Amino acid sequence: MEYQRIRLRPVAGSLGTEIEGVDLKQPLDDETYAEIKQALLDNLVIFFRDQEISPEQQVNFGQRFGELHIHPFIPSLDGHKEIIKLRAESGAQPMLRLSNSWHEDLSYTYDPPLAGILRGVEIPSRGGDTMWVNLYRAYETLSDKMRDIVDQLSAWHDVTKTYRRQELQADGGGERYAATFKKTPPALHPLVKTHPETGRKLLYISELTTTYIEGLNEPESDAILDMLYRHLDWKELHCRFYWRKNSIAMWDNRCTAHYAVRDYTEAREMHRVTVIGETFN
Repeated sequence: MEYQRIRLRPVAGSLGTEIEGVDLKQPLDDETYAEIKQALLDNLVIFFRDQEISPEQQVNFGQRFGELHIHPFIPSLDGHKEIIKLRAESGAQPMLRLSNSWHEDLSYTYDPPLAGILRGVEIPSRGGDTMWVNLYRAYETLSDKMRDIVDQLSAWHDVTKTYRRQELQADGGGERYAATFKKTPPALHPLVKTHPETGRKLLYISELTTTYIEGLNEPESDAILDMLYRHLDWKELHCRFYWRKNSIAMWDNRCTAHYAVRDYTEAREMHRVTVIGETFN
């Protein structure tokens, strides 16, 4: 596509581009919206720099792409139920392990969202980058025989996989586990999905919440999943974004997984909206 309203500056060979020439404080006209949407489909994750926008403007930008999701577990920003506030005083906070592995947002539901839009509000002086992996290329770079195998398989995604033993053994741990399981029971997804807009096949797996492959015994399932997790970690499939204040990242949650790097020692605050839009199901 030849872009007329925006300029693209790719950041990695596999995926990711910075978009220049647009002010997200202003409502998007139809032509600019269409070019940004196409850039997202083509590049999987897009980045904007120096966008000093308000929470209302972030919500408006997200709503241009579809209905916004209200997260079942993560607290929202005061006065803005559509915005998740992600704040940590340093990367050492224990709960950050939940984003410190390759994952798609809400893959443990049957209708995971279309996209995430993350804005840097307070950025540490170093560290705290985010990485994305191209799930199209993750599938395409498997051998022909392995693709034939995974094409036939489905795997369970379960948010309770994130519970640690000490959390289960703490007072009320069992009750919290049961409540979480009841609120969001496991979801079965094909290991290989077809993107509803591009028609391309992709490997759908989450290191954070994928638990086992349906129909296999435990050693077989573990062996295949471990191999696929290692495959996602192949650096040629990645891009990495170095945050600055008022930077924005938007990713296609259907064909990427992401990983938040915990190597920072200062406060970090990010605001995210999640677009439901046209999902797999």
